[in-house]
Amino acid sequence: MKLAILPLMSTLLLLASCSSPETKQESFDPFEQESFTLSPTEGTIRDHFVITVEKKLLNDTVEEISIDAQELGIEEPYIMDLELNQFSLAVSDTIGPGEKTITLTVLDTAGDSISYSDSVLITESDNQQMDDFDWDEAVIYFALTDRFHDGNSTNNDPQNIGYDPSHLETYHGGDFQGLIDKMEYLKELGVNTLWITPIVDNIDWNLRGQVGDDQYGYHGYWAKNFTQLDEHLGDIETFKRLIDTAHDHGIKLMVDVVLNHSGYGLKEIDQNPAIENFPTEKEQQRFAGMLRLNPIVDHPIEGELSGLPDFRTEDPAVRQQLIEWQSDWIERTRTTSGNTIDYFRVDTVKHVEDTTWKAFKNMLVSIQPDFKILGEYYGASLNDTGGYLLDGEMDSLLDFEFKHLAAQFINWDVEGVNEELIRRNETIDSTHTFAQFLSSHDEDGFLYRYAGHDESKLKVAASLQLTAKGQPVIYYGEEIGQTGAAAGNMDEGEYGENRYDFDWDKIETNDLLDHYKQLLSIRKKHSLVFAKGNRSTVLGSNDEGYVVFSREFEGEKVVVALNTRENAKKISIPLPENTSGKWTDSYSNISYSSDKVGAIEFLLPGRQDGGTAILVNEE
Repeated sequence: MKLAILPLMSTLLLLASCSSPETKQESFDPFEQESFTLSPTEGTIRDHFVITVEKKLLNDTVEEISIDAQELGIEEPYIMDLELNQFSLAVSDTIGPGEKTITLTVLDTAGDSISYSDSVLITESDNQQMDDFDWDEAVIYFALTDRFHDGNSTNNDPQNIGYDPSHLETYHGGDFQGLIDKMEYLKELGVNTLWITPIVDNIDWNLRGQVGDDQYGYHGYWAKNFTQLDEHLGDIETFKRLIDTAHDHGIKLMVDVVLNHSGYGLKEIDQNPAIENFPTEKEQQRFAGMLRLNPIVDHPIEGELSGLPDFRTEDPAVRQQLIEWQSDWIERTRTTSGNTIDYFRVDTVKHVEDTTWKAFKNMLVSIQPDFKILGEYYGASLNDTGGYLLDGEMDSLLDFEFKHLAAQFINWDVEGVNEELIRRNETIDSTHTFAQFLSSHDEDGFLYRYAGHDESKLKVAASLQLTAKGQPVIYYGEEIGQTGAAAGNMDEGEYGENRYDFDWDKIETNDLLDHYKQLLSIRKKHSLVFAKGNRSTVLGSNDEGYVVFSREFEGEKVVVALNTRENAKKISIPLPENTSGKWTDSYSNISYSSDKVGAIEFLLPGRQDGGTAILVNEE
């Protein structure tokens, strides 16, 4: 079905004739015919709709443009960035299909206003495919490509530098082919989204060569050319095979991108010809006029992060060039099957001004309406979103607080953390969510820092993570017990011990890996409950060291029990109303029958045995 939209001028005239006495139509009409458009005209709850106001038609006296998208499930009005005059609208999964009206209100400096409306058609999502899922159902696996698996040894040293693969700051050989080769492992693990480090060409010179040490851009965050793939990772055809292989396994691909900075040595004024493979003048000219030559010390936007050359993204020309370079990858990598990159994770959100992120989002969803962005706003939490959600910028933020909550949970405070996760559950939804992680490439591994190398504690933390609302992010190797300190932690050394090579010898007979697989299988089976359902406490206490909570969505209810202590516990819980009979613990595959009215008794294992029970009513 497709909605026939009224010609815009007819719509505007109709609204003007019905406007309130306060509206001054004759003296204040900043638009001409066809100056306000919505695209696309129909879509699903997974899509974005872009409102565009032609800048050349905007009256100089306009003070603000607000957008009422309540019929799309957005409670508060959006405010359009007047520098862009374009805004991407998210859609909540709480609304049903049908025609939805969006109202744009223009306010001038004299306090006069005028409103315009248009409509879009929301259609049913195509959920026929077994592996199809909504954005907030994403279960993400984050792999540093260079450290995951070497699938093609011929691209390990394209410049014949002679890397020492045992050194933590050089290239180790992981590549696109390696990801392809191990896609079956990811499918069996149970994730549905693969996040990989940046794919663009990075600088080739050794930053520590002059002091007799090594440090290269193996991680991908030191770009020298945003239009080429890094030669260590593979060619465009291999990358397309990666996309198709992921999609064939029911896995979407998320690519890390950077708009904040280039790699070292790429300023026009940088000169050091004595260093092998230092950027040439031709390579520096690629960014001529785009980088700050005089950054402001410690300024979050106009300063340099770790001394990396900072792009002047507030300059519209610079902004547009960066956006074009990154967004071009969507079409450049589209396969003959029609697949392409599904999502971007964006780096260093707080170090780029808002207008650039809004323009980037507008461009991406104009190309692909269901494209989503996960942002790294360092330090983000439920209490600090930086204003990046529900603002036409990010669809989700990495949750930097969750690992602290998980540490608090496994070590002393199950009650307080459960209450905080209930509050978190009530705050986020499909239009603005959080991606909770325990470990990352920039921070100490959870097992190292918070669990004291006790895998039984990590099991309980993983259970907390994978049964919580939001998008779980599993850091590669965490599921098999790999961990380490981040770079700069002098307890373990100067380099990133947490950026290890994935140890493929550890996937056989691995109790921790089995724990992750079982949890992910349960989450997939009850995806809507865990991604969208409410959360309420059943029982538990700090003194007992366990908590029982329920997750419920549209009549489906799952009861989760987590035990932080070493010993198993027999627990009796009240049954939900109108339920009785047989219950199955999906974690242990043990069935229980209620032996008395209104309650069921079950065994909650100690943390060494998973510390987890997930009860589902079978009748």
